[in-house]
Amino acid sequence: MKVLFIFFSIIFSTQTYGQYLSDAATISLLTGSPGTELYSTFGHSAIRIQDTDQNLDIVFNYGTFDFSTPNFYLKFTQGKLLYKLSVEEFNNFQYGFQYENRSVVEQVLNLDKPQKENFYLLLLENYKPENRYYKYDFFFDNCATRIRDLMPAAFGADFRYNYPESWKEDEMTFRNLIDLYLVNHHWSDFGIDLALGLPTDGIATPSDYMFLPDYLMEGFGTATIVRNGERLPFVLSTREIVPKKEMTPSVFFITPLRLGWAFFALTLAISFLGFKNNWSFRWFDMIFFSLIGMIGWVVFLLDFFTDHIATKNNLNMLWAVPVHFPIFLFWGKLPEKVKKGYVWIFLIINFIILVFWKVFPQNYHEAFIPLILSMELRFLSTLFIRTVDSKNNVSIVNVK
Repeated sequence: MKVLFIFFSIIFSTQTYGQYLSDAATISLLTGSPGTELYSTFGHSAIRIQDTDQNLDIVFNYGTFDFSTPNFYLKFTQGKLLYKLSVEEFNNFQYGFQYENRSVVEQVLNLDKPQKENFYLLLLENYKPENRYYKYDFFFDNCATRIRDLMPAAFGADFRYNYPESWKEDEMTFRNLIDLYLVNHHWSDFGIDLALGLPTDGIATPSDYMFLPDYLMEGFGTATIVRNGERLPFVLSTREIVPKKEMTPSVFFITPLRLGWAFFALTLAISFLGFKNNWSFRWFDMIFFSLIGMIGWVVFLLDFFTDHIATKNNLNMLWAVPVHFPIFLFWGKLPEKVKKGYVWIFLIINFIILVFWKVFPQNYHEAFIPLILSMELRFLSTLFIRTVDSKNNVSIVNVK
């Protein structure tokens, strides 16, 4: 399906369209509901131009890109991939959402003929090859924010967003807003909270809310525009043009939180056996802390070596410490004083994270708690392991 979508986008992106609309033309905002795949979790926005007198029914879509771009996956990971405005026939757009069982709501805009033509010309200007590409940003420059910003550009002071009071009072962060869409996407929620840093915990302004298509639709619903000297509702009518079949959402029993607490129980059992029987379980620590370190390196690369704003200043590196890998691969060869100092530093840091969890500047995922507790257990086991002095027959506390 995605291949067909890109195929048709490329075909129609090479076509040209007339500069004028007839009296029968309508312009509307299309809002697609969230889908089951991660790329569609937050919905979609597009603009429909329909003119029955000219047999024109097209969709301007800011959410496309070319798979043929050189180094596509590298640029995508680095946040350097250019998205573009493409144009497709409405029937193809509609079919895509029907195929994925996603609803589409259409809001017909309350515009007179000169306003329609002005807006259409602005879209065509944006569609020119030299203007259609842009650097995508999940929060600040996406398919919804591009449309949000077109309205003041097209209609000037005649247009006004009248934000709902709840947007001003709730003081939602970007992370709070995307969490609303991740209730049944436990692993996506875990991965997003791992990858996204402090900018995600900034308070969203009312305008920022509309980076999400559902909120853009609500923003259009409360907006107004001046026509013939009178300020009127911006939306003339609203209807669902693609219905969604209700289906029972699949529930995945193994969630990050459940798996995390199961791992903590295993770590607790291993640590107890180690203390009771004087077993070091060095192999367990090598694997566990190396994996934590690898996670830390991923977070580090997203923070310092990509253009993604949302992944900057990621405090997950305080517990997912990159240097754990390779430190724990060579743990047994380190001097005792170095090991003891290293353990104490991160034992204290993790303790501070747990104590100040609720007031920490970055909102951590709850599944991080059992992971941090597991590290604390292993740090303590590493610090206070009993070794037997066979000569004097006494127990000595030492770093293993």
